[in-house]
This record gives sequence, structure tokens and C-alpha cells, in this order.
Amino acid sequence: MATKRRNIFLYLTIACFIGIIAIFIFDGYLGIYDTLKVTAGEREETIEPDFWVRERWVWSVGVNWEEKVIFSYEVDNRQFSSYSADVEVSVWRSQEKILDLLSQSLEVAAFDEEKIDWVLDTGEFKPEEVTPEQRYEYTVLIKRGEVERRIILYMNPYIYKVPAPPR
Repeated sequence: MATKRRNIFLYLTIACFIGIIAIFIFDGYLGIYDTLKVTAGEREETIEPDFWVRERWVWSVGVNWEEKVIFSYEVDNRQFSSYSADVEVSVWRSQEKILDLLSQSLEVAAFDEEKIDWVLDTGEFKPEEVTPEQRYEYTVLIKRGEVERRIILYMNPYIYKVPAPPR
């Protein structure tokens, strides 16, 4: 009789251990995750979902004037229900909105992902005169429902002109 009771406690302990492990796996996997890819010039940078866990961290990218910056924003829904939110993207400087880039609704089915792409042409908000002494820093603000992501664009004050090819 004592051995049967020991076996029951052993099985109960193993079942509890497996349950705790399953809770950690599901808790770490389930949720809404977003990944952002920024391509400026020849460089592509990927901002993984775990970067956004740190509060007040901001990603920065160096960009040349009149360069097109390509953004690819992917939302991964790892939930048992669908997810919907409005996505708004804008460019800011010194807490003043310079440009609205995107405003659209996002609908992601359960355990699926959606991708939104847009292009930022830095020539659209380039000042008439660019000086090397001035610091040109812009913020790309991505709002997805209550979530905000910020990307700092450091604009190169020097305008590089590619020389014409020799004839």
C-alpha cells in the first residue's frame, strides 16, 4: 500500500513539473510580436521584437539626404484570437510633426503574420540649405494601437554627389 501511495505522489510531481514547463513555454511564445526592417542605402537593419522589451530604448539609423529609406513592419500574432489595430506612421522633429507617411488598418488572423511596407523619401523634408554645423535628427514614430515604436534618423549634413562616369 505504501508503494502505491509513493507512486501516486511521484506521478503527481511529474505532472506538476510538466505543467510548469508548459506554462513557461506558452507564456514566452504567446503574444503579439513586431519586427521592423529598415533599409537605408546599402544597409539593411533588422529590429527584433526583444529590442522593444527594454523601455525607452530607441533605434537609430544614419541616412544621407535625398535617400529613400525602405521600412518593412511585420506583426506576428501568436494568440488564439485574431488581432486588429490601426497603424499610423509619421515623421517628427523637435516634437513637431513634419510628415504623415501611413495610416491603415491592420488585421492579423490567429497564429499568422502581416507585413506593411512603406518608403520614406528624405528629399520631401530636406531644408533648403544644409549646413555641416546643424544637427539633423528626425524621429519616425510608428503607432500600432497603444504601442509606439520610435526610430531616430540621423541625417548626414554633407550632400554627396556621384561624379558622372568618364566617357
